[in-house]
Order: sequence, then structure tokens, then C-alpha cells
Amino acid sequence: MIAPKETIRELRPEELDRLEPLWLALQDHHGRISPRLAGMTKRTPEQSWTRRRSKYQGWFGDADTFVLVAEREDELVGYAFVTIGPGYASWDCGDRLAELETLSVAPGLRGLGLGSRLLGAVRQRLAAEAIKHLVVTSAVTNVDAHSFYERHGLVRAHVILAGPTTPAEDQRAHQIPPDA
Repeated sequence: MIAPKETIRELRPEELDRLEPLWLALQDHHGRISPRLAGMTKRTPEQSWTRRRSKYQGWFGDADTFVLVAEREDELVGYAFVTIGPGYASWDCGDRLAELETLSVAPGLRGLGLGSRLLGAVRQRLAAEAIKHLVVTSAVTNVDAHSFYERHGLVRAHVILAGPTTPAEDQRAHQIPPDA
């Protein structure tokens, strides 16, 4: 039997909670590849979804925000959450810049082209809105995601550094002295 094909459509704000299982699958993946990210430990699934849901609700308040979902027989099997804001001040990327906040595909369907279909649909939508550039942030340890985005023509453009606001004593021992 041939598996049914997914349809891609826009998520309505009142459907937000349908994203929870896909977010938690992504958060589980993040925890496996980065059990500690810059010294930060993984949140519980409940904490993670509560925080992410709050961000999603806030972003949904912006009329330019959109979410595309992949659906198979009434089950969500992937999604792309996109926000749009002003373009860079230093580089000419147009007046508006899109950010792919989340791209998640159900674990059993990863590597089968669904992420590529979602990203393609996002790019079509952005092109129709005359938005010329898209950015994505990814954990340094998420090398498979880096390869995926690079295969789709994105290039490394930023480095994000993270750490505690007050270094612990053992971290201070590894810092370069100011007069070096």
C-alpha cells in the first residue's frame, strides 16, 4: 500500500495546541544532540511547551506571522513557523526579513522530503510577499539541520555566543587575562 501524501496548509491560531506533539519531538531531539547547551540544561517537556506556546501566541499577534502545517489524514506531521520583521540595518536584505522560528517533522517521517516540501512552501509564500531573505537559527550541535539548510541554499551568516551572566569560579580560570 502506498502511504497517503501530506497536504500543506496554513494553521489557524485556534489550532495552536495541535503543534505540541511536534514541538515536543523537536525538543526531545534538541535534548539528545545538546544535553547541555552553553551550560544550560534541558527543560522538562511541560516547561518547554509552555514557553514555546507563549512565544507562538505572541508571534501570532503579528499579522505577518504564519504557520504552514503538513497534514496526513487529519494528523499534523510537520510544521514551519515563520515570523517577519524589519530587515537588517547593516546589510541590504530588503525592508522585511523572514525568520524560520521552527521547522519540525514527525520523527518517523524525517529524511523523506517533508521538511523540504515545507521549506519550499515557506519560500513560495515569502516570494509572493516580495520578501527576499530568510534566516534560521540552529544549535551548533545540530549538524544535520545545518546540512539540510545548506542543501537548500542557505549559508552560515551569524555566530551566536551564549553563557552565564556571572561566570562560575571554574569558568574564570579558563578566561584569557585582560592584559594578554
